Amino acid sequence: MSHPIYLTKSDLKTARSCSTKLYYKKLGYPTVDRVDSYTRILSDGNFIISKIAHLLYPEGIYISANFSSQENINHAVQETINYLQQENVVLFEPVFYSQHKLARADILVKQGDRLEIIEIKSKAFDSSAHEDLIKYRNLSLFRNKRTGKVGGEWRHIIEDVSYQVGILQEMLAEHLPNLEVVISPYLIVPDKAKTTSIDNLASYFQIQRLSTHRNSLSKFNGIKVNFTGDIEQIHQDQFLTKVSIAAEVDELIEPTIASAQKYINYLIERSTQIFAPISKSCKGCEYRASDRDSRDGFKECWGDLADEEFHVLDLYQMGRIGGNDTPLVNELIQQKKVSMFDVPLDELNDYTYSYRQLIQIEYTQKNKEWISEHLPKIMQEIEYPIHFIDFETSRMAIPYRAGRQPYEQVAFQWSCHTISEPDAPPVQTEWLDLDNNFPNFQFAESLMECLGDRGTILTWATHENSVLRDIYYQMQAYDYQNPELQTWLANTAKLNHKGGHKGKSTLVDMNALTLKYYFHPLMKGRTSLKCVLPAVWKTNSYLHEIPWFKEYFRDVDGEILSPYDVLSELQIGDRTYVVNEGAGAMLAYQDLMYGESRELCLHNPEMRSQWQELLYQYCRLDTMAMVIIWTHWHNLCSNANSH
Repeated sequence: MSHPIYLTKSDLKTARSCSTKLYYKKLGYPTVDRVDSYTRILSDGNFIISKIAHLLYPEGIYISANFSSQENINHAVQETINYLQQENVVLFEPVFYSQHKLARADILVKQGDRLEIIEIKSKAFDSSAHEDLIKYRNLSLFRNKRTGKVGGEWRHIIEDVSYQVGILQEMLAEHLPNLEVVISPYLIVPDKAKTTSIDNLASYFQIQRLSTHRNSLSKFNGIKVNFTGDIEQIHQDQFLTKVSIAAEVDELIEPTIASAQKYINYLIERSTQIFAPISKSCKGCEYRASDRDSRDGFKECWGDLADEEFHVLDLYQMGRIGGNDTPLVNELIQQKKVSMFDVPLDELNDYTYSYRQLIQIEYTQKNKEWISEHLPKIMQEIEYPIHFIDFETSRMAIPYRAGRQPYEQVAFQWSCHTISEPDAPPVQTEWLDLDNNFPNFQFAESLMECLGDRGTILTWATHENSVLRDIYYQMQAYDYQNPELQTWLANTAKLNHKGGHKGKSTLVDMNALTLKYYFHPLMKGRTSLKCVLPAVWKTNSYLHEIPWFKEYFRDVDGEILSPYDVLSELQIGDRTYVVNEGAGAMLAYQDLMYGESRELCLHNPEMRSQWQELLYQYCRLDTMAMVIIWTHWHNLCSNANSH
């Protein structure tokens, strides 16, 4: 039996980013960023927000369905239609279908002749700012401040709801033509202008993995969310906001439905118009081959051009060459000139980016590392002891404690490697809290004790500064009394003017130093720690012999692995885990705090210690990675000075 042709909300979003991706998606091509339902909802906190929203409607009825055949779709649609003939009803995940357009709403509330479509989102919303824009500027958070039209970061969400409303209108006109109702669309979102009154709210929720049906459109496909708290408290709590988007949806229904119909026609007619021209936007294409599936959407689009060794897509800020309106890189791609060496050097005239682009092209051609003539002097000016620090943090959609707001920064782990003097071995210190739902002040106090006020603190990018700044203002917001800590934070982090004390930072950003003063051909156009470390490590064998780096060396069939690829996997329960990037650390923490691992670890200290080791070894490597790069820079600068 052939699968039905339909266009869902996520299909439409995919098509609008690139219509060719819709073709690959419908054929089930592999993607490099595919994550399971558990990981996705754990990462954005949506499981708790959605569960709370459902708890607000205890009379709600779930419409369960999968979409493997037109018959199944028709059954779910008919069930939804049957319920809508009642005077009053609340439906969870009702199914709307009309002319190949398919959607599931989060909540549908019918009260007489009024229908509310409610979309639940874990995206942060600020009702105070929203109301001010409406009152004083006749705008809203959903509108572009310059044009007044629906736009910005909320547009795709409102397009989703517009698609639902448009399909529902068509479905009612076809199946219930005598039903006269007014459809009112809303969002339910966590409100940063509000706080919760429930302490340790997240502890009352837990998610479980269940069996999964691949054709389900439910956001909780394969997931069960349990709530063990007091439902009456949920009803009285106020940190979620229900906000009308009626005017915005009215503006977008017609173009959204028209756009959807265009893509549906492509699918039905198998039109070649579905294939979009290749461009600079292809750089982030997720349709790449996997270990299980060799189909590669990117290569099918690009053909032989995908195999260019020194690709123009790898050039730093390649999209800005020639301006944002008509990027030169797109003209080169259409001419099948996709080597970075095809870029006319006289076009690299943007002061902000051109120097880095020219360095990348020159030293990629030479296949050599580059250091700026200024780097040795900067290195000499760094005062010892040198502290290399890295933080792991989490932002949850729900407040961590009573009286706190959604999406507050929570810092749960830090690692530090300290070099006390030139040529001294790095000494590692670390801190991790898996017990306190809001550990920020203890985090900062332990860090202050480790770092003191001597020497230089090195970070990679600006995250650590942002965390320390947030903690500084959290101390004021929650009246946390520690004058020494407050002074230390003010003198350590760069603060904005909010508190009237800007401070002079002692943090040095190694990512910024890399961008200005260092290049390695294997980095291509990137400067993240995960790109710089492998480039340095794989091509400088002397580093492998330094005693405190040896544990990270591994050669597999002649290939030197990145240190991040040699981190130990641990068998925890019936699954094997490894944490080797920041998102993984955040998910591991949230799983321990609120996920299915929480209860298991409460009764199994050994399992808890295994999770702790996974988090320790990753954060530890992040700061050791900085030490490795610093050591190499020191070596390069010493050689430069000797010549």
